Amino acid sequence: MELKDFFEAKQRLQGVIHKIPLEYTKHFSDITGATVYMKCENRQKTGSFKVRGAYNKIAKLASTGKVKAVVACSAGNHAQGVAYSATCAGIKSTIVMPTRAPAVKVSATKSYGAEVVLHGDTYDDAFIHAKELEQKTGAVYVPGFDDDDIIIGAGTIGLEILEELLNVDTIIIPAGGGGLLAGIAYCVKNINPKIRIIGVQASGATAIYNSYKTGKLTPSQNVSTFADGIAVKTPGTKPFEIIKKYVDDVVTVTDDETAEVIVALLERCKQVVEPSGAVALTAIATGKVDVRGQNVVCLVSGGNLDLELVSNLIQKSLQKRK
Repeated sequence: MELKDFFEAKQRLQGVIHKIPLEYTKHFSDITGATVYMKCENRQKTGSFKVRGAYNKIAKLASTGKVKAVVACSAGNHAQGVAYSATCAGIKSTIVMPTRAPAVKVSATKSYGAEVVLHGDTYDDAFIHAKELEQKTGAVYVPGFDDDDIIIGAGTIGLEILEELLNVDTIIIPAGGGGLLAGIAYCVKNINPKIRIIGVQASGATAIYNSYKTGKLTPSQNVSTFADGIAVKTPGTKPFEIIKKYVDDVVTVTDDETAEVIVALLERCKQVVEPSGAVALTAIATGKVDVRGQNVVCLVSGGNLDLELVSNLIQKSLQKRK
């Protein structure tokens, strides 16, 4: 992996994904005493950043002319990215999703042309089944995060941030399997090592947090969070090696804290953001990361929010105000 790979991936993605400018948020700037910008990948094609890595990987596979089908597993966002990218490349896709995957993500994945197989309660259960399908069918497995091309595709976000805000002090990034955090960290630190990179996990899924603090790959014993996009038991080996080298800290936030931020994003920022996409802003809103006086970019990684969850969060928020 080299910095030039990120520029090549960025070129590959041109005309395929949306180019979304940074968006200043007065609400979170006022709360934190910082100048806060959102990188709104919730408004990206397929509703999350995941299409970047998926397309980078699949486009390279397709260019060989030898790949006819791909298989992947995902809680939802990678699923949609793979489905969309495979359809663009004229390749068949089969996506294994946990049975608890939000209905909105399942239906969206099907709409992009994939065959969806529901299996297991967690990402890790779905992963095992997807690898079995790979062996049975001969399809090429497209990882969610533990792959150089996936990491590089996600890391193109770092190039876009620096194009717009060269004097950024801190970039805060959601972390599940680690591909997004690793990609942006590698890219940004190799351009400007002074920029602080912080990862954020849900307190109910702390594999990267635990691994970062212990210095060795440490899977979570249990996963319990409504942030399904980052509910991963075991982080990727490749991302973790990059995270160890380039990330400045990893923090955690609770589901209740994140829920309040999701409602604030709807109400004050007019942004539809899923739980995993809101954790970076939650980290600064709760003071888990001190950003006073800084230029800050929070990555809003996805917007595939289940309508039933939205309704529940709004009801709870209204009850608290009575």
